[in-house]
Amino acid sequence: MKYRIKQKIFSLTDSFSIEDENGHNAFSVSGKLFSLSSSQTLSDASGTALLKIKRKYITIMPACRLLNNDGSEWLIKKKFWPFWTSRFSISTPQGMLEMSGNFWQHEYQIRQQDQLLASISKKWFSWSDSYGVDIFAPQWTAQLLAAVIVIDRIQHSEKNSTFGDD
Repeated sequence: MKYRIKQKIFSLTDSFSIEDENGHNAFSVSGKLFSLSSSQTLSDASGTALLKIKRKYITIMPACRLLNNDGSEWLIKKKFWPFWTSRFSISTPQGMLEMSGNFWQHEYQIRQQDQLLASISKKWFSWSDSYGVDIFAPQWTAQLLAAVIVIDRIQHSEKNSTFGDD
């Protein structure tokens, strides 16, 4: 299934709309205006909250947690090595996932071992950040879409040198 993640331009919080391949609203991500934790909530089209994205504060490398409604947690961390690339690890109850690719050109994949779970491509000429995401593991659609938003957040924070304050 294909999705389009688009950052909302005129929003006081870091918010995104997510459309399916037919152009229908499938999910939304909204932050709180005055949140110390800079958390966001991913909701389905009917407004039901599916998971929370929360910044992990005491880490060497930037990290976020995805807190799912079923009580499970995914941890997304930027990898320390090698310095010249951007790679991320994702710890899930079902095992480790890895995000790799060319983050400077905004083309990357999420894999579990050799299995492709998602392919991400950023739209270059847009007023706001916009990503195309192909999901190949439909049981993890919400989590994989949230992972793309986390990576966007981390990449922006490195440009601004403060995490979560953009």
